[in-house]
Amino acid sequence: MRDRHKELLELLDNSGVSFFALLTRLTLREDIAEELMQDLFLKLSNSRGFEKSINREAYARRAAINLAFDWRRKFRQKADTSEFAYEVVSNDGSPLSKIIRTEELEEMLNALDKLNENARQIIVLRYIQQQSYENIAEQIGKTTHQVRALCSKALIRLREIIGSNHKQISPKEI
Repeated sequence: MRDRHKELLELLDNSGVSFFALLTRLTLREDIAEELMQDLFLKLSNSRGFEKSINREAYARRAAINLAFDWRRKFRQKADTSEFAYEVVSNDGSPLSKIIRTEELEEMLNALDKLNENARQIIVLRYIQQQSYENIAEQIGKTTHQVRALCSKALIRLREIIGSNHKQISPKEI
């Protein structure tokens, strides 16, 4: 048990900052990311899967992604992320453009939540964590070609989801 905690603490020392950044991007709130980091530590310390996993960093990242999307599902209606919005870097600093970017990011994250777990993980790793296809393939146990194909299919599905969300708005509402 001590060895597991030691390995877990070492993993969080090495990758904790990137996990926190990932959780902040996915929840759009630093305060929630801090709570989810604690939950991640507890989850991993009690997980047999973590102990048996070959790539523990990939296992922990997947657990962090799942925790963030579980939180998003649970608190979607209750949480107002506009006050704590993750600020996207831009040349246009107007309040209106910040609101629009925050809403677009929120819409994208909600659409990501509708993907299956593998597709969601690949999109998060590729476009939010900006990892290479080779690195993603290594983490999920697929070939680079398979990861590219899965990523392409996931992007097509995301476009369908976002497109269907916009079709539901009538011209009178705009």
